[in-house]
Amino acid sequence: MDKKTRRNGLVCWIIMLLILAIGLVAPSGADAKQKSKIPPWHYAEPVPTDAPTKDPVMGYAAGGLDGKVAIIGFPSMRTYRHIDVGVDLHEPVFSGTNAGNKNLSPDGKYLYVNDKGANTIGVINLQTAMLERLIALPFPFGVHHIALDDTGKYLYATGELAGKMAKIEIATGKVWLLDWGPAPSAPDYLDVDKKGRYVFAGNYYHSTVGVFSTNPFKFVKEIPVGKNPHGVDVIPESTMVLVSDKLSATMTVIDVDKLKVKKVIPTCAGPLHTVMDVYDKNGGVYEPWKDSQKGLTSKYAYQSCFVSDSNVKIDIKKLEVVDEIPIHYRVGHIAITPENNFVVSLNKFSTGLFSPTGIVYPVNFEMWDAREGSPTYGKTLKLIPVDGEPHNMKLLFASQIKRWNMGQAEKKKLFKGPTPALFPAHRADAKIYYLPMERLKPGIREVNGVKEVHVLAFSYGYIPRQIRVNKGDKVRIFVTNIDKAAGITKNPDVTMGLTIYGPYGLRTNLSAPRGVTAVAEFVADVAGEYEIYCQHFCGPLHLEMRATFFVDDPEKGPANLAVGEYEKAQDVPGLLEDGLEKAKTVTH
Repeated sequence: MDKKTRRNGLVCWIIMLLILAIGLVAPSGADAKQKSKIPPWHYAEPVPTDAPTKDPVMGYAAGGLDGKVAIIGFPSMRTYRHIDVGVDLHEPVFSGTNAGNKNLSPDGKYLYVNDKGANTIGVINLQTAMLERLIALPFPFGVHHIALDDTGKYLYATGELAGKMAKIEIATGKVWLLDWGPAPSAPDYLDVDKKGRYVFAGNYYHSTVGVFSTNPFKFVKEIPVGKNPHGVDVIPESTMVLVSDKLSATMTVIDVDKLKVKKVIPTCAGPLHTVMDVYDKNGGVYEPWKDSQKGLTSKYAYQSCFVSDSNVKIDIKKLEVVDEIPIHYRVGHIAITPENNFVVSLNKFSTGLFSPTGIVYPVNFEMWDAREGSPTYGKTLKLIPVDGEPHNMKLLFASQIKRWNMGQAEKKKLFKGPTPALFPAHRADAKIYYLPMERLKPGIREVNGVKEVHVLAFSYGYIPRQIRVNKGDKVRIFVTNIDKAAGITKNPDVTMGLTIYGPYGLRTNLSAPRGVTAVAEFVADVAGEYEIYCQHFCGPLHLEMRATFFVDDPEKGPANLAVGEYEKAQDVPGLLEDGLEKAKTVTH
């Protein structure tokens, strides 16, 4: 064989080897097609792989209208279980102290969660994952949000439906109340100074942040902020309060020592809530069971942006926005894992993301990579559908929850006596069903001895706005959603809600999608005046969707906030009463 022939043969072999190599590393047609389907904001592998079966972090999420706390593992984002609590859950808070960021310094013993619909605070034993106790709050109140103090002995609460503030002694259920006028007044989100000096609460209608001293519990002053403030969050150093000004597209920063505005930062469209990372005094991961609570600090805060579908990242030292991450879609609350690796966006809408599973669409949790050195920084790593409405979630290290399998509950004496396990009846003494969309005019009429109430729901209100029946009446409420898009073109299938809070919360809690009519039947057996609100997130002015339900006692006259059976209302008919504590109310 001559030299030319050998050279040509070698070239052919090289070409064949190159073709083979390209075939080995290049994606197949199917893989390439799959990669092309992955949106640019989402990181995903072409071949799905399983997640670790043991998660280092556990999240406890208040499920809003489903009345349950969901336990979700991270980073797998698997749902471990749901714990029944009540009607409409908003804010989960770990026991321990409030040092650190929004996850606090958990001691791994209890989780407190407020129920706006039932006007209670549930106490969940983290070691058994059971609802152990319920603290009933005074009427009228309408608890929107709770926050733990620096001692771990007290919770503070905002009474959105009554314009009041509360201080609650956890051990006894004793409550101190403060009125926060003038009306209209809607305290919603609050936080407590890490040094135990002040409570800071946003007032939605006043467009202010109220400052209250903790001991004695009293009003100090109001600080004007942007329009309709939502989230109010104290940073770990306890030097600043970060306020999300929903309708001003800004963050107002309050100086804690001076009790006045330090700076106003333009952030995003529709800012709602803020979380921040946390580091120990050496700049490492903060482990509450091991590290000192002194010297805790933050680098970045993350704010949710409902209208712009994003989370913004704010440098806390510079007080300026440094990044913006796309979210899918309409984020409300956000959470951060305790080692600062991931931010979880709790999204109100999932339009077009998931296969349909019924007439009410799922919402979602979206986890994105917050590690600055990561090749997937800023990318969505996982996105899962969830039940209910995503209110807030708090996270802690899984190692803080004891393992009681393999007989450890007996060996380590988990149970030292009778341990309550409450299982609320979500539809107590009521019947709920759906009908084809009715076309009757709104109003109240009597049919065969039943008071039929026909209600139209829309963005953002109800017709009629006042419903009046007599004690003992059989009531049948029809709720029809006449909305088309709630002013949000991305989300044409908005679900409306209707809950009568307090003793009727367990009996209503209606979700009304478009195209059907939701119905609840019950007996109006507790006299008084009770707020009606939309518990199913429907748009940016969702909090303003209100009406009133009056139950008159013929012997006492028309019901109002002074005339009603409010002691009876605190018994929350339909709930198991074992473990229920009536509030020992003290008014200042």
